[in-house]
Amino acid sequence: MPSSSRQAYFALRAFNVEIASIKDTSRSMGRSRSRANHQADNDDEFLTDNNDSSLASRLRMQWWKDGIAEVYESKHNDGEVDVSTNSSAEDNPILRSLTSSRKQNPVMRSLSQAIHTHDLTHRFLRRVVEAREDDLDVFQYEKCTDVAQYGEDT
Repeated sequence: MPSSSRQAYFALRAFNVEIASIKDTSRSMGRSRSRANHQADNDDEFLTDNNDSSLASRLRMQWWKDGIAEVYESKHNDGEVDVSTNSSAEDNPILRSLTSSRKQNPVMRSLSQAIHTHDLTHRFLRRVVEAREDDLDVFQYEKCTDVAQYGEDT
């Protein structure tokens, strides 16, 4: 691999690992909660925990989608900050915190550099995130063509 592409390659690999781990994390949380809930014999709580786990996974996916969108927005604005967006983020402490966390995330920073340096398309990264997000609810694929499509998208 050419040394000029190595940093971008590792940024993409780290990004892929991050979004792939979202499903793994939610599954392991669900398993540990299901054992605890099985012992407590409380089915309503089990359903709530699974929903919480799924919601947390979807929120983490959205965090990545928003972060990638911000990178492309700044790329299209040539690094200029949109004053209207910036003022609303300053007014809302939650938005300010999310924006700050994306800017400080080492994988997001490396991915941003790869996007700017190698002109990666927004469609490519969005497709990867969407495929991983669609996979959150899949425990086993029914057809080989479904597995092949998932592999191609990720």
